[in-house]
Amino acid sequence: MTAPVQFAGKALVLQYTTAAGGCTIGEGVVFASDTTVQDAGAASDLAVGIAASTTVADALVDVYMFGYSVIPVTVGTGGATRGTKAVLVGDGFTNAAAHDSDGGVGNTSVYGVFMQSGVATDRVGLLLTGTDSRGV
Repeated sequence: MTAPVQFAGKALVLQYTTAAGGCTIGEGVVFASDTTVQDAGAASDLAVGIAASTTVADALVDVYMFGYSVIPVTVGTGGATRGTKAVLVGDGFTNAAAHDSDGGVGNTSVYGVFMQSGVATDRVGLLLTGTDSRGV
């Protein structure tokens, strides 16, 4: 077996506590709470990064985030939910509608993933992932 190629020189690595579901090295993780992560389910639309080690509940795990920085943004009408993709609205950013793979009808642009939950006018962290158009 060949060793995997790796270069993480500029990766955004954040540390979280492992939730009851555990984390597996090299697999995608999702938020279980504001401060915990666990393995993502199959084809999860809400994975936020990749576990750097295999861990059990309550252990610390480094996560290579699917993004390049976290910045504060203003929550707009509709609110923000941790782990949900973000779209622009007239007064800030809000939760993107669930993805339905509609083949291009009703596409919208997503700009990142909320790292925290909040209501309109709150400031929360947004993991920048670049602009991505997807069906809603």
